[in-house]
Amino acid sequence: MPAFNVCNLEMAQGCLDAAEDERAPVILQTYPGDLDHGGEALISLLGTLASRARVPVILHLDHGQNLEMVVSCLRRGYSSAMFDGSGLALEKNVAETRRVANIAHAFPASLEGEIGLFGGDHGLVVYTDPDEVERFVSESGADTLAVSVGSEHHQKSRLDLERLKDIASCTGHALVLHGGSGIHPDDVREAVSMGVVKINIGHAISLAMSNGARDALGAGADHYAMLKLMRAQVRETAAEKIQLMGAAGRGG
Repeated sequence: MPAFNVCNLEMAQGCLDAAEDERAPVILQTYPGDLDHGGEALISLLGTLASRARVPVILHLDHGQNLEMVVSCLRRGYSSAMFDGSGLALEKNVAETRRVANIAHAFPASLEGEIGLFGGDHGLVVYTDPDEVERFVSESGADTLAVSVGSEHHQKSRLDLERLKDIASCTGHALVLHGGSGIHPDDVREAVSMGVVKINIGHAISLAMSNGARDALGAGADHYAMLKLMRAQVRETAAEKIQLMGAAGRGG
């Protein structure tokens, strides 16, 4: 499933328009910066849109920084969250992820963990060590695992498919990729075939929205026409990602 980072009405509507057109289940997710921007109003907006959608929609917290942030979103209707312990030593990452997972499962909700770093505005790229994955999966309680195998936030990338294959084969666990906007399409298809179930898309739809605004301004459009074009360009980009990941037609 594609997981779209959204921070306003037009981004969310564009992604859901694409999902309904393609009959695809999707994830709408918010990064901590999105929550800083939109707060309670954004959470209420996404909950309303998700409840009215004609396809399955999961609300997910991306890069949750601590237990309090995760719990706050789950209490407000999210059914999935990420705890990002990637900056911790493995022992601490496992223990903290397990603590958050136990609480998330009590809601009930699913939890995503992470080993490795995806670079971009998050700093360095650190590839996931396949030798650490089996222990993390068996002890952390995380339902999905984000792994760093070459994708990078806000950058074009090619994946280390052999590393991804090693990780997938040693665990059989549901895997996640971040920095999905720039992953080469051939690598996306290979990753999905290896057990990647969620790919994060943020930069691509952000650019689509910005380009829509720029095009509207250049044409001298009023604000209603601008918002309509922003939504339409997000919709087009989201549909491309849905088709690429093979999610079309899977939403009933």
